Amino acid sequence: MSEGTDGGAALDGMRVAARLALLCLQGDGRLTPSRAAGQAVRAGGLVDLVLAGRLVEEADAVDLLPGPGAGPVAEGLVAEVDADPGRPLADLVERGRTGLAEAAGELVGSGLWGARASLLPWRPDRYRPADPSLARTALAPAVAAVSPEGAAPDPDRAATAVLATVAGLVDGRYAEADERLLAACGPAEWVTRMAAEVITTSRRWHDSLGRTTVADLGTPW
Repeated sequence: MSEGTDGGAALDGMRVAARLALLCLQGDGRLTPSRAAGQAVRAGGLVDLVLAGRLVEEADAVDLLPGPGAGPVAEGLVAEVDADPGRPLADLVERGRTGLAEAAGELVGSGLWGARASLLPWRPDRYRPADPSLARTALAPAVAAVSPEGAAPDPDRAATAVLATVAGLVDGRYAEADERLLAACGPAEWVTRMAAEVITTSRRWHDSLGRTTVADLGTPW
């Protein structure tokens, strides 16, 4: 697997949702306001649940099982499912309440980010990486370098790369999911593929609102 050195090492041992949240920190210390960013972080939480053995795809259903904690984003999603058991996972990725706020709290709590609260209620809080290797400028090249060529990347790194790419978190440009990276997601391929499709469809639908009307479009789901 080809990866950047400092940025790649900084991602070791992190949950997918936290890795994606790191890519959402702008140079001014604010979190990116894009819809796709929050969707990607929620999708990362679902991947974390799959890799923890708690979200399982069966032949005709998806089961949520008890098990080890998978991080604040994942547990927030579990709470949303518990409150509405029939809610589709696609809808959870699209418009769930859990997301960047929970991921930011985890990063601050673990000491990876420092927080600077805003004194003005209408302005968002700001954050700063505790180490230069955690800055987006260091991490984005490492994520972009994750490749299916040669030795396959670990499922968590492959899922991070796919979700970051479709959400525009790597270089600000949106791109399609790489089928080879999706295959490298292993047990999390099904949920990563679903989430990537949701993020891509949602982005296209909302982008098109500037060119047509909601009545023309209907709804994406």
